[in-house]
Amino acid sequence: MNQTETAIEFKGVSKTFGNFYANRKLDFSIRKGSIHGLIGENGAGKSTAMKVLFGVQPADEGEILVNGKAVKIRNPVHAMKLGIGMVHQHFMLADSETVLDNIMLGHEPSTFFGLLKRGKAREELEKICKNYGLKFTKWESRIRDLSVGEQQRVEIIKLLYQKSEVLILDEPTAVLTPQEVKELFENLRKLKQEGKTIVLISHKLKEVLEFTDSVTVMRRGEVVGTKTTSETNEDELAEMMVGRKVSFTYQGPRRILSSQAVQPKSVLKFISERVSVELRPGEILGVAGVQGNGQTEFLKALSNPSVYGEKYFKGKYDYLVNGREIGDATPLQLRNMGVGLVPEDRLSEALLKQQDMTENFLLGQHEDPRYTGLGLFGRMINRNKVKAAVEKNIQAFDIRPPFSTVWTGRMSGGNQQKLVMARLLDPQPSILLVAHPTRGVDVGAIEKIHEAIMMERNLGKSVILFSSELDELIDLCDRMVVFFDGRVHGEFARKEFDPWAIGKVMGGA
Repeated sequence: MNQTETAIEFKGVSKTFGNFYANRKLDFSIRKGSIHGLIGENGAGKSTAMKVLFGVQPADEGEILVNGKAVKIRNPVHAMKLGIGMVHQHFMLADSETVLDNIMLGHEPSTFFGLLKRGKAREELEKICKNYGLKFTKWESRIRDLSVGEQQRVEIIKLLYQKSEVLILDEPTAVLTPQEVKELFENLRKLKQEGKTIVLISHKLKEVLEFTDSVTVMRRGEVVGTKTTSETNEDELAEMMVGRKVSFTYQGPRRILSSQAVQPKSVLKFISERVSVELRPGEILGVAGVQGNGQTEFLKALSNPSVYGEKYFKGKYDYLVNGREIGDATPLQLRNMGVGLVPEDRLSEALLKQQDMTENFLLGQHEDPRYTGLGLFGRMINRNKVKAAVEKNIQAFDIRPPFSTVWTGRMSGGNQQKLVMARLLDPQPSILLVAHPTRGVDVGAIEKIHEAIMMERNLGKSVILFSSELDELIDLCDRMVVFFDGRVHGEFARKEFDPWAIGKVMGGA
């Protein structure tokens, strides 16, 4: 590759945290005017490499070339001056401020007297949207009032406003609906046609194969290789990522449900005017639907009826667990009844980013007799028992970095998710409410999480699985309900699973 064709080149770049190598001797190039995929396991060092490129973290050795010229990128402001912009996995937007103010922040056009030229900024943004074919008009809306897809569009428009030539997108489709994913990649193709260079960090191999021109694979902090996308396939990339062959569907044993399991008896029942759902013994019940059709509200009501039952269902519902009416039970009361939860948003609902793995593993289990003992002041947490349990789960779920003292905020999204799954299964709940268990998770970890869920089902546990990935639901579930417009719009037995038929119901047919 000639330097004149190269937008970015890594030469022997390494980054360490203490004795841990996040990146080791990285060597790869990104061609100008291309969409370049960057894939690898959770904790492989993808995001770290791009943070080094964006100036968030300094490299310890090696050099980075931008347009053929070696540069030492000091900070994100310097990176932006070099034409490099980044959309992080978790958006860097001020929720309470308007779209216009978020985009202008740090690049405010002003008069000689320091007055902001909001009108001029808006004119420029409208011109950018017209030039690049991006549809957006909500300049005065507050960020918190936008959908996730709209927020992501704001982030991309912000990079264009900053005159970025290289756009780094970290897991851009992790929380988008299928419609938003389609729109995102249509926009990225337009940007590519305009000469922009796009780096796509992703775990979704189908998207990488469909939308990128070339792809670099990383494993355990090192570059395994770079492939021309048209000359590779899903199986080859997956094996490069994890170092072994990977199955994209569950291949283990699937216990046949007993006749008792198909009888009317249920372990969980929720009935309201618009939603009627029963969970049977030893089954995985899937909840499908395009995001925004009531699945989130249903999950919140199931997991915390004391707050969300009244809010979303106005108190007009029946909620039974193992035949017992639970009314407005709290999450702790549900936990004591054997109901476990993996929430939709791991960062805002499941983890404390400024605490280590041990403290996060303990959340909700501080009074568990397995981890407490008698002390001078009554029952106290037995730190040795907790540490042993955390280290056991780190090994079982291959959580990286493999140190219980690591802050969860410094872990990759996939490793955060594995920690949440480990904590869910630790007290051995009999009913599992699991939302998007593999969102932002690599193919090897998906395989492990799917095996864990199926093992629980084969042991007789009951699972309600919420997922935006229809393939995941079809692969794992025994039965599926489809939400549309806030209600259950259809139900399918496993023998009736057909992606086209289910998709039609998801669309309101």
